[in-house]
Amino acid sequence: MTDESLLYLRRQDVQALGITTKDIIDTIESLLRQVAEGRAWNTPKAQILPGGAKLHMSTLATASEPSLMAVKSLGMNPDNPQSGLETIGALITVFDAESGLPLGIMDGDWITGVRTAGLSATAAYHLGRKDSETLAFIGCGLQARCHLEAFSQIFPLKRIRALGRGAVNRDRLLDMARDMGLEADASGDAAAALSGADLVVSSVPHTTLKESFLDADLLSPGSFVAMTDLTRPWHAESIARLDRVFIDNRDQESFMADPMVSPDLISGDLTDLATGDKPGRINDRERTVFAFRGLA
Repeated sequence: MTDESLLYLRRQDVQALGITTKDIIDTIESLLRQVAEGRAWNTPKAQILPGGAKLHMSTLATASEPSLMAVKSLGMNPDNPQSGLETIGALITVFDAESGLPLGIMDGDWITGVRTAGLSATAAYHLGRKDSETLAFIGCGLQARCHLEAFSQIFPLKRIRALGRGAVNRDRLLDMARDMGLEADASGDAAAALSGADLVVSSVPHTTLKESFLDADLLSPGSFVAMTDLTRPWHAESIARLDRVFIDNRDQESFMADPMVSPDLISGDLTDLATGDKPGRINDRERTVFAFRGLA
């Protein structure tokens, strides 16, 4: 290998591939089945908290098909926007799994957003109602926009509601929805956002969260919630009253000192849904949850 043969893909290069939500779901499910069969492997996230609200994190995964190894490195500093910088920066290095030699480097910012939304979409595909029309967002940043794009491709959405602290991000999300031909309204409080919503995505940054403020009892029968924020904004006792709770990976969660939910509430993980070991939505009235940290 020479420096000239090492491929570098910028964000616009990756976006130009035209990857759809269905492509992402199919790939995630294929890899999860390979993990269950012992043909793909991933490790729990490694992270360093160097002080303040900064986060340094890495993930590692390898598979037989495709025969690749990938390492993602990510840094986060919520103070960056004050200096005109993005909050998160990520790079993904891809290796040939057989030789162990590097093949290329990809910008990881866009991939991080759509892959996280892809995990939610995979869970929602199994646990959400197929006729879901109303999508509510608690938190209106990058993850909200990525989830709107992903969910709009697998559900017959007609409207969104948005609740967020930052007017700029909220209005950007509302404008995005309107450009997609959807009704879009800002909600004054959590009750207004959650009431009657078929789908809910919460992505509240931990840096702005002082205490839990969301009551899962407000969720309507038949709703599905993707909690991308480790369930922290939600009152724990109210989550316990929901019908079924799925997480991304039980093995990874077992290593964590601060569980997202009580282990006895967990109905299964994403691999269980992908392999069919656990059923998806059972009826049109159950309230289902997908809580996750993210997978390599």
